[in-house]
Amino acid sequence: MKFYYGSESLLLKPVFGVGNPTNDYGVGFYLTKDKEAARLWASKSSHTGYLMEYDVDINGLKVLYLNTLTEKDVLSWIAILVEHRFSKELRATYKKRIDWLKERFPIDTSEYDVIVGYRADDSYFDYSIDFMADDLSLESLEEAMHLGKLGMQTVLISERVFSRIRYINHEEVKPSDEYRLFRAKARAEYRKLRVADSEDNTFLRDLIRRESKR
Repeated sequence: MKFYYGSESLLLKPVFGVGNPTNDYGVGFYLTKDKEAARLWASKSSHTGYLMEYDVDINGLKVLYLNTLTEKDVLSWIAILVEHRFSKELRATYKKRIDWLKERFPIDTSEYDVIVGYRADDSYFDYSIDFMADDLSLESLEEAMHLGKLGMQTVLISERVFSRIRYINHEEVKPSDEYRLFRAKARAEYRKLRVADSEDNTFLRDLIRRESKR
């Protein structure tokens, strides 16, 4: 299966266990099937970046799919995201809510080789914070995902899948304003979504209250 990766550094052989633990799903190799999305990431550096192409054989591997819009998938995605992306201060602030999500939507990602799910890059990180703070409804979060605003990513997380990565080729990408413009558009979309949100929608407080009545 063909994937793309955009970066300021050329990466011919990805190494298992290397990466940022505060990424969406923790340490892993984050790829996309969207070539133009990878090109966008490669263009954000102040110097020449690289758009890389890989082939990854995921046949027979254990894949966690979090790319459907069921309530369970959305809340599982949020539960994983806040565990990795939230700072120590944010985790302390929303500890009870995070614990509630983890208890009801438990997923041990260490059991999987690959994760396919939504991306919450810096442009959209406020979605998760505001959802935890009851400032964004579940319906608005689902709408953002449905419209493809968050984008999809495939994350390779096991040593087994890293042995199946084959570098194909790369191309250089010149610096541009594309990523900055993308960030500005994302912020504008987010403001529009917040304004359109309704108190009649379902917020995290409502989910917790509903569950407590069962």
